[in-house]
Amino acid sequence: MADIFDEIDEELKRDRTQELWTKYGKYVIAAAAAVVLGVGASQGFNAWTRSQAETSANLYHQALAADDALTQLQAQAGNMTDGYALLARFQLAAAHAAANDLVSAESAYAALAADKAVPALYQQAAQLLAVMNAPAGSDIGALQDSLSSLVEGGPWQPLALELSAALDLQNGDNAAAITKLETLINLAETPNELRQRASRLVQVLNS
Repeated sequence: MADIFDEIDEELKRDRTQELWTKYGKYVIAAAAAVVLGVGASQGFNAWTRSQAETSANLYHQALAADDALTQLQAQAGNMTDGYALLARFQLAAAHAAANDLVSAESAYAALAADKAVPALYQQAAQLLAVMNAPAGSDIGALQDSLSSLVEGGPWQPLALELSAALDLQNGDNAAAITKLETLINLAETPNELRQRASRLVQVLNS
C-alpha cells in the first residue's frame, strides 16, 4: 500500500513540476539567456577596449618614431582612442614649442583649453601651457586674465601663481609678484622644489 501512495506522490510532484515549468519556464530561459549574453557582452567589450587601446598605443608610438612625427600624429589622431588622441594633441603643441614656433604652440594649447570635450584638469593644464608659450610681445593683461581662475585655486594653482608673478615682474610690479610668491610658498600643495625656488626669488626681490 505504501508503494501506491509513493507512486501517487511522485506523480503529483511530476505534474506540479510540469505545471510550474509550463507557466514559468520561458522566464527561466530568458533570465539564463540574459545572464549568458550579459557575461558575453561584457567580456567582448573588455576585449574590444583592450584591442582599441593597444592599436592606439601602437599608432601613437609609431607616429612619434616617424621622421615626420608631427604629420603622422595629425594624420593618426582621428584613429586613436580619446586618451591617446588627447595625448597626441598635447604632443603636437609641445613639438611646436620645441621648434620655437610659439604662435602655433600657443594656438594649439588654447584650442585644447577651449575644448569642452577635454576633461577639466587637462583644459586647465592647456590654459597654463598656452600662457607659458605666449610669444614675445603678448599682452600681459590678457595673459593675466587667462591665469586668473587658475591662480584662485585648483591643482595648477602653485604653477599659475609662479607664472603670474613672473608676468608681474615683466610688467615691473615687484610688489604684486612678491605677494603671489608668498601665497605660493604658504600653500600646503606646493611642491618643495617650487617652494624653494619661490623663496629664493622673494629673498632677492626683498634685498
